[in-house]
Amino acid sequence: MQINNKQKITTDISYAGGLTKPMITDIRNTDVSKIQNYLAKNNINSDFQNNKFLAWSVVKVFEFIKELQNTFKLKLGYPSNIIVKAPKTLSIPDLEFTYGFCNFVPCKIHKASDEITPAKSIIFNKDFPWDQINEISDFDFHVAKNTTTDFFLEFVFHEFSHVFHENHLLDKFSINKVLKKLTSLTDLRNIENYRQLYVKLVENSLCQYAKKEPLDLIACDMSSRLIGNLDRDNIRAINNPFKNSPYEKLFSFKNFFNSKDKIDILIKRIFDGDTKILKNTD
Repeated sequence: MQINNKQKITTDISYAGGLTKPMITDIRNTDVSKIQNYLAKNNINSDFQNNKFLAWSVVKVFEFIKELQNTFKLKLGYPSNIIVKAPKTLSIPDLEFTYGFCNFVPCKIHKASDEITPAKSIIFNKDFPWDQINEISDFDFHVAKNTTTDFFLEFVFHEFSHVFHENHLLDKFSINKVLKKLTSLTDLRNIENYRQLYVKLVENSLCQYAKKEPLDLIACDMSSRLIGNLDRDNIRAINNPFKNSPYEKLFSFKNFFNSKDKIDILIKRIFDGDTKILKNTD
């Protein structure tokens, strides 16, 4: 997920992205090694490069998702790896203004190593100006219209949502089928078709970033629903964010086609890996 780097942050907004003084104190007292060990016990490998803010943010979102799954009997899953890296060490271009990204398929992304980064790995940008997260979060929402909320943890929810999407596909299809669907969903021609067909619908319903590509439509929408159903001060679940949504397994297409909300139809089909909606076939 990237910030809009073409506009300068102005001073006519509140810059209250939700990172409070008590949270800042808590972050300063964070033991990164302890968090990494805790995540490892939950089958998540992590290396935060001693970044207290990122370690604290990830574990807060992890605990929120864990509570959500236990309380509402959801099956979302978790990332396999969470690491912090400087963009210059990776073989992926245009990462300078990126919060982070999700790696969907096993591949080599490190310039100086043949190490294969597993699927469902989240990589956060070590060089991002994390000390300005309140200002950036407010600017990205109120000015750039690049996010669905102004909450400072949206970048974590966004990347976790990519993982939830991939887990959903893996629950429905074989690994080979999922690989084929992910390849189709990230095909440049299909992305262009997606933008031409749905740009206004997506832009008006969610945010600017959701029109970037089909996978980001899901991540933006899911993160919006998750943040909309949490207590921001305590990062605790309030309600089931996916009740009566395209992500609910018992929600049938009849419900959608009886509704005027076309964005839910688009979300449902892309969430289920249906690339025909992008004028392509599996």
